[in-house]
Amino acid sequence: MTGRVREAVRPAAAETVPPAARRRTVRLPGPAGAWSTAGLVVLAVVVWIAGSAASLWSEATLPKPGSVWTAFTAAVRTGQFWADCGSTVWEVGMAFAGGAVLGLVVGIVFWKAPIAGKIFEPYLVSFYAVPMVLFYPVMIVLVGINQWPVVILSTAMAFIPMALNTWVGLRGIRPVHLKLARSLGCGRRQTLLHIALPAAAPFLLAGLRLAGVYALIGAIAMEFTTASSGLGHRIRYLYESFDNATMVAYILVVFVISLALTSALALLERALLKGRSGS
Repeated sequence: MTGRVREAVRPAAAETVPPAARRRTVRLPGPAGAWSTAGLVVLAVVVWIAGSAASLWSEATLPKPGSVWTAFTAAVRTGQFWADCGSTVWEVGMAFAGGAVLGLVVGIVFWKAPIAGKIFEPYLVSFYAVPMVLFYPVMIVLVGINQWPVVILSTAMAFIPMALNTWVGLRGIRPVHLKLARSLGCGRRQTLLHIALPAAAPFLLAGLRLAGVYALIGAIAMEFTTASSGLGHRIRYLYESFDNATMVAYILVVFVISLALTSALALLERALLKGRSGS
């Protein structure tokens, strides 16, 4: 019975995807996107080298690439650099996981209880527009001066887009397909796992990408404010110490982490949607 239910509901789940999402599953981003990104990075480095050689800006504004590279190689030999990287990666990972899971659960609850979704949606959207750094002093009082205020606020930033995208995706499922699932004897769990979530997959994956981005933004922003560790904290310290070369090196490290995170999420989205499209 379970096998027959799965075979019957899979086509229905595929048909619930809006036309724009179906086009997205067919025309997935290929290597051109990666080559374009690499080309832009190379172009930026060439402009940086040429501008520094032509003295278009002062060393205090943007150090020369050689100075930044020297500062970077010196930094990676220290334990402090790896401690800062580990702290930031841990905070981003915790915030991303917490925000993704919490957002998925809340989105499903809003779908199951539409009245609750309509009541709380304006508050979520309004809260989304408020800079989370405003709540950092409150978090310090509640949980102390450690990594948890950064994790909690970054989780809140990651949670909101995940919850909203999940709700929008699930809300777009056609009622006839849910009725079909019930007529085939699907339970609530089967309906959720084999129809609802696959149908909302494009929205869920978009929410995951936003959650990852905002988890990183939140962690760096909170560290930059008053945290005692992490890459954001180190960048602020180097800025106040007028160590521009090392500061730029740390900024580039954050850029590399951001690029790796977004690329990994894009590859995950590509793989899942490609398998879902049957290509």
